[in-house]
Amino acid sequence: MKFRALILPILLILAPSMVFAASIEGTIYDIELNTVKNAVVEIDTTPKQSFVSKNSTYFFDVPVGEYNITAKHGQGVAEESVIIKDDGSYNIDLILFPDFSEEVELLDESDLNIGTSYTEEPGYSWYYFLGFLVVLVILIAVILGYKKKLESKLKEEINEIKEIKKEEDLEKDLKELVAFIKKEGGRTTQKNIRKNFPQSEAKVSLMVSELEHKGKIKKIKKGRGNIITLR
Repeated sequence: MKFRALILPILLILAPSMVFAASIEGTIYDIELNTVKNAVVEIDTTPKQSFVSKNSTYFFDVPVGEYNITAKHGQGVAEESVIIKDDGSYNIDLILFPDFSEEVELLDESDLNIGTSYTEEPGYSWYYFLGFLVVLVILIAVILGYKKKLESKLKEEINEIKEIKKEEDLEKDLKELVAFIKKEGGRTTQKNIRKNFPQSEAKVSLMVSELEHKGKIKKIKKGRGNIITLR
């Protein structure tokens, strides 16, 4: 009994981490790749989760499973499907396209009315109706194909923009690191850099290696640490 009494509180503490295995996050863009604020993002978990994106980004904690994510803002809508197989962070950016659902419904209603009237009339009317349907199906297929192709192209551009932003951020950090070493008299230790920079140890090591590769600094191994000097 005592063992069970001890186990129960531990299970209660661990329950949230066992339920929510992963996180889904991303940025919301319009068709011109401008970030969109105040979009409503939903995911069909049980229960459904909704998020109002105040700063153009969204975040959900989800368990393992398959989900649909939708975002809406004005006349724009985005839909993405994601399969969560294990824990970790999943980045899914959403691109808002014009919502044509109402127009499609009107077309469906008009198709029904046209079909009814043509079946009541003999002669060539039925062939005209079939021709209209074929043209309509081709038109919808072309629009959907163009949308998919455009969406794929826009996602590639988003990834390129993110890579450029990472490079710009790294370049800014490198300049700040060089300025710090100059302030230290052109010589410091990697440990001292970690103390004075908010970045992680891995990021600091990456920055030092990048500067060394560019010939800006020289890294001297001393004991268990490194001495960094400007060239």
